[in-house]
Amino acid sequence: MSSLVVLAAGKGSRMKSDLPKVLHKLMGEPLLEYALETADKLAPERLVVVIGHGREKILEQFSDRKFAGNKEITWAVQEEQLGTGHAAKIGIDALDGVQGSDSVFIVNGDLPFLRAATLQEMLERHDASSSDVTVLACTKSDPHGFGRIIRNEGEFADIVEEKDADEQTANIREVNVGTYLVGVDVFNQNYESTDTDNDQGERYLTDVVVQACRSGSRVETVQVADENETAQVNSQAELATAQRLMKDQLIVDYLEDGVRIDDPSSTYIEKGAVIASGARIHPFCVVRAGVQIGPGCEVGPFAHLRPGTRLEKNAKVGNYVEIKNSRLGPDSKTNHLSYVGDGDVGARVNIGAGTIFANYDGTNKSQVTVGDDAFIGSGSVLVAPVTIGENSMTGAGAVVLKGRNVPDGGVVVGVPAKIHKQDGNGDSGDCQN
Repeated sequence: MSSLVVLAAGKGSRMKSDLPKVLHKLMGEPLLEYALETADKLAPERLVVVIGHGREKILEQFSDRKFAGNKEITWAVQEEQLGTGHAAKIGIDALDGVQGSDSVFIVNGDLPFLRAATLQEMLERHDASSSDVTVLACTKSDPHGFGRIIRNEGEFADIVEEKDADEQTANIREVNVGTYLVGVDVFNQNYESTDTDNDQGERYLTDVVVQACRSGSRVETVQVADENETAQVNSQAELATAQRLMKDQLIVDYLEDGVRIDDPSSTYIEKGAVIASGARIHPFCVVRAGVQIGPGCEVGPFAHLRPGTRLEKNAKVGNYVEIKNSRLGPDSKTNHLSYVGDGDVGARVNIGAGTIFANYDGTNKSQVTVGDDAFIGSGSVLVAPVTIGENSMTGAGAVVLKGRNVPDGGVVVGVPAKIHKQDGNGDSGDCQN
């Protein structure tokens, strides 16, 4: 199996953001994560990620990331932005143990839809044809923004960037995707033959490929059938387009897994959410990455489930409810207009309309624990940290202060909440410390 170099050093100036391009999120995941997931599936012998702009932020998120089981990623730094060819050279030089006769994949980190199966096809074609370089190509309905592939009697001859294309060349719809499989010796020999005679003074990876062709190396192409697989992300507009494509793709995956989604067009489910077969998502819901939804659960309409949310079997989250970093136990429900943050809610609990888990005191976030079979009256405010006991009840509008735990079977009312009944008794008093 070949090695893989991911180019992730670019600033991405067209994004108009200080954030490194590969850290912009697509359906809840940074762009770089998609390239790493492709590497996981392809399982190359070695993986190098070339970073530059904002590398500290990239390493902060990914330094512990492994690939293909438990292999270490090699991080190579492009100190100066001297072009894609220069970045590829840094990546190849960082490949420990690679031989000159070996072939290396070079992949841009802004191709989130690129499939491992496509790279595998490139490898098979590369080996079968004894190619020196294999270029991934696609015939696009709209080739804008891509370099055009020039052929001579059907054979690869050149790549012309759009800014350099005349009218005839601009009408060519076969484009260079920005993914290559190249022999190490072939790359190194032709890299030295490229020049920096351009406005940016940079070495371009396409120039290396074209130079290899002109020097007699065998260059083959592999065609991508689905042009959506080649969608790039170089701007906020392209990110929005990719978001729509990925959203539709993920929705189809959930539907095929047996999740009922009433209105896919109004539903936003991020990559990494786990939804069991038999769950139902009503219109206008947002489900973030890291959310877990069990079988028989219902969500929405107009619900927002944030990271760390876990809905257990048959739980119900209704209209205009927001849940964050909380467990909602089996058969529990919060049907209307509530906020549940940093909560641990047991089984068969009813959380009334307008309830607030006041989890943040301005400095720290704390947990609200609600025991099995509790009833939380409408408009209750539960100030964390606090425990609401099993089979207990809060009256409508009750404010349960932090540390004033409600005992099992207790009933509390008022502002601040005081015990109205405890273990069947009608004695009044403060909630428990």
